[in-house]
Amino acid sequence: MSAFFVAINRSGIPFSEPCAARMMQQIKVFGHDAERLVVCDHYALGYQARWSVPEEVDEVQPLYDAQSQQWFVFDGRVDNRAALIAALNDPQLTQRSDGQLLFRFCQQFGESRLNDVIGSFVFVLFDVRRNQVIAARDPMGGRYLCHALTDEHLLFATYEMAIVAHGSVNYHLNQEKVARTVVSELESVPSSTIDGVIPLKPGECVTTTTQNIRFQRFYKAPKSSVGKPLSDAEYAREFRRLLIQAVQRRMRSVGKVGSLLSGGLDSIPVTIAAQGLVSEPIYAFSWTFDDYPDVDERCYSEPICRQFGIQQVPITCDHTWPQLDASTLTNPVFPFGIPYSEWQQAAFQEAKAVGVKTILTGIHGDLLYGHFHTLLFELAAAGRLSDAWSELRRIWRAVPNKWSVVKYYLLLPLPGMERFVAWRARRKNHQNPILQSSVAASIKHRRHWLAAESREARRSQQWQVVFDGFAGEDAALGRYLEAKYGIDRRYPFRDRDLCEFMMSVPADQLYYKGIKRPIVKRAFAPELSAELLARNNKTSFDSVIRDGILSDTENHKWFARPAPEWSKYVKQCNFNELDHDNVDVLTLKWRCGYYEYWKSVCYNPIFCELVQSDKNA
Repeated sequence: MSAFFVAINRSGIPFSEPCAARMMQQIKVFGHDAERLVVCDHYALGYQARWSVPEEVDEVQPLYDAQSQQWFVFDGRVDNRAALIAALNDPQLTQRSDGQLLFRFCQQFGESRLNDVIGSFVFVLFDVRRNQVIAARDPMGGRYLCHALTDEHLLFATYEMAIVAHGSVNYHLNQEKVARTVVSELESVPSSTIDGVIPLKPGECVTTTTQNIRFQRFYKAPKSSVGKPLSDAEYAREFRRLLIQAVQRRMRSVGKVGSLLSGGLDSIPVTIAAQGLVSEPIYAFSWTFDDYPDVDERCYSEPICRQFGIQQVPITCDHTWPQLDASTLTNPVFPFGIPYSEWQQAAFQEAKAVGVKTILTGIHGDLLYGHFHTLLFELAAAGRLSDAWSELRRIWRAVPNKWSVVKYYLLLPLPGMERFVAWRARRKNHQNPILQSSVAASIKHRRHWLAAESREARRSQQWQVVFDGFAGEDAALGRYLEAKYGIDRRYPFRDRDLCEFMMSVPADQLYYKGIKRPIVKRAFAPELSAELLARNNKTSFDSVIRDGILSDTENHKWFARPAPEWSKYVKQCNFNELDHDNVDVLTLKWRCGYYEYWKSVCYNPIFCELVQSDKNA
């Protein structure tokens, strides 16, 4: 969990040292183990380190090769080190850091073999002699890299505010991004909250020379195998193997490893796998709710901890709530909070107290199981007509809205139908009724950036969700929060090998005969209790969130300010007759109040400071 920036004047004029210092100041929040700022001729590189894997301890980036006159900055992990070392045919690299290993790999192969690298990473390689830059982001978006590339400057950074500090990009909000964020509407092309800054897409590489800037998608999905389908038991064994491998890859750490443990079928397998890989008990941090037994999951998590000798740390969250005061952590590049962010911070605080530096999480596991609407067609295509008919009858009885069954299970899976629906949506450009009409009209329905690539997938919509930038952006925003506690949160369900496998399995491994996630339950059946194997629905936190929002007088004060900023985006009529049982509307109201708070105490002071700096420059 380090941070860096690279800034180059393309005209060759000397780079300003005060400008480099301002950029460096913005990334200091992300690490305190080492730092280095290089300002030379027409370029500057800054690195703020938090060592997270053993091989990089005592390393100070940027790395430099005097013979080739190349600089290299890197953040993340390389999970298939052995494969890269074998490709380079240099056993001595086993003692080198992930950054040094990838530097050598890029020097030898350029961008041509980036698809061979497994792990969460971003890097920038700057060849001074050739005046060439190669920058890349891993296919799962596990690390974040953004840029602002013009005829005058090449700016790269793992944090947008470093680019803003350069001065060539104003601290102006991307209005469409803000509007989408406030109503929780996913975007079809990744973008930044800061206008003029663009995130590098997952699996994308950019190469710059004196003459041009070229973007290319280096990730190449594995070709679908045409062999005989596996049995349920074989699918389960392979899932188990890959999940344990994903956990093991993420347990390479400079400190203790812990887990965020709920009572669900994402975090429980991750925690079981982690404990099975070490001899000492790991720490598991669990949210608990004494006053809200309907959301408390100790009945699932405590037996698991007793069974495997896991050290469980309960985090009491009944009345833990953002205060919207000086203690509230605000991110200058993200204007919306979540009501339960304090629960996460409480867990990180406990983890820090017991020396845990790496936390495993089951977040984003849902993405691998939720798209099973092709089930009927996949069963029919496999010749299982009787099973397809039985599933249709079962789904028909279970879903009250029959049109939803027809639409999602019978029509959308038809060949070409999803493309037609997406095209029709772009043509009609339906406006979100929650947003102000002028704002809604300005939001364009664009073709998803993975639309063409996903056509070859078994489930195209799921492919877009899994390999999109959403999960990576979510993780990047989380890192700003985690940096305060020196925690590196890692995501086994974002492992590339695991995700590629799950994209290849039939839909009946995700849902069948009314059972959700059958592949997970079969894979971990020996360790799971009868209660967990029978569990089919996730816990809803609606009751505690509702009560928290209704009792949050400070947020309401911000929400109810005269001529509020949030009303530029959201229609006030959404809150005229507020239903206290409608958690979605209550959460929208809370987010509007938070935006008002953020704009006043975070954005406006920074904006005014930057304007004053420009005047004094």
